Amino acid sequence: MSKYFVTGVSGCIGGWVAKNLVEAGHVVFALLRNPDKLRKLSLIMKPEDIAKIKVIEGDITDLDLLKRVLQESKAQKIIHLAAMQMPFCKKDPALGARVNVEGTVNVFEAAQAVGLKQVVYSSSTAVYGDISDYANGEFDHNSPLIPRSFYGVYKQANEWQAKVYWQDLGISSIGIRPFVVYGPLRDQGMTSTPTAAIKAAVKGETYEISYGGECEFQFADDVAKIFVAAADAEFTGAEVYNAGGGTVDMKRIVDAIGAAIPESKGKITFKDISLPFPRHKDTGAIEKAIGSLTWTSLEEGIRLSAGYYRNAIVRGEQI
Repeated sequence: MSKYFVTGVSGCIGGWVAKNLVEAGHVVFALLRNPDKLRKLSLIMKPEDIAKIKVIEGDITDLDLLKRVLQESKAQKIIHLAAMQMPFCKKDPALGARVNVEGTVNVFEAAQAVGLKQVVYSSSTAVYGDISDYANGEFDHNSPLIPRSFYGVYKQANEWQAKVYWQDLGISSIGIRPFVVYGPLRDQGMTSTPTAAIKAAVKGETYEISYGGECEFQFADDVAKIFVAAADAEFTGAEVYNAGGGTVDMKRIVDAIGAAIPESKGKITFKDISLPFPRHKDTGAIEKAIGSLTWTSLEEGIRLSAGYYRNAIVRGEQI
């Protein structure tokens, strides 16, 4: 049994991280600005497991509080996932910088204050540019960072400041850049509409996904397991890794929704507009650092997602 201090537990990846840790018998301390949001986890967790999460009310922009509660938790590992998503950073860049950049500085400062020597945090593929910025429209682990959004700039800043914390203070870190995460709890962000389509299909509603083309899609549970594996890895230095996975096109996603929820066939469509994301060339760098990864197939991930939504409806919950 280990003690983990996790920020952003009410978010998609954070919720799945908490689920994985609690079900493995670990102790989870969750820093939440609004503890009521923990109720969202009922979509994927049993009430008795949610009750095991030790909730701490607070904000990552409050450094003094963060130092105090991290010390009191006696946590051995930190997984930092709290952040404002891209649309919200665009709407309020100043607040986005305080949460995404200052908040991440505070996590490193708190780790330093209590003597922890490793931080795992979420970055983003938003640190990369558009498809036109790279030869053949492809990027890999070593490609230049050319962010085109406030959100991407903030994430790039976090990656560089993590290197300085290693250089100056000896705090190791692993940053993970997820791609398009889907599955229960994914209800925010510009690429969240495929998950909204799964939910709509279960509810018998029509829905149009807001984009098309090809993207690298990753089931939320798989991504959560990557963060847990990174926190458990013996690692020195400051590195950031693309999460990997597999590229699929939107037609395959719609077909997979139809296969998992046959009554939805013909009700789920998508706009034939490709996002300007470059294609990812997976070099396997992350597996060299934290060990082999297992990926859920798109069809299985959508089937599992539909099951969580169906079960929630049966329990009488609003989804």
